[in-house]
Amino acid sequence: MSRYHVDKLMRETILDLNVSSAFKADTAKFLEGRDLTEEERKALIDVDYATLYRLGAHPFLLNGFTRLVWKGDKAALNAEYRKNIAPFGYPDFST
Repeated sequence: MSRYHVDKLMRETILDLNVSSAFKADTAKFLEGRDLTEEERKALIDVDYATLYRLGAHPFLLNGFTRLVWKGDKAALNAEYRKNIAPFGYPDFST
């Protein structure tokens, strides 16, 4: 897994309005040429935060990223987020 590249991409998306706009406009195109596994790429396109969490994405970056790019109802996201990542346990912060 290229956890570093996923975390870096999420950080860039959170911090730069142009990057987040490009991500939202055409996620598949935005991800072209990036060093990601197919599973990571699909999870990013689908904003599948549970899979990204399971793969080791940094939980603080993941939370901010998900809230920023979520395409659905944000109120529903708040209710479901913790429930969907809970089965994967507490993250491993080792590097």
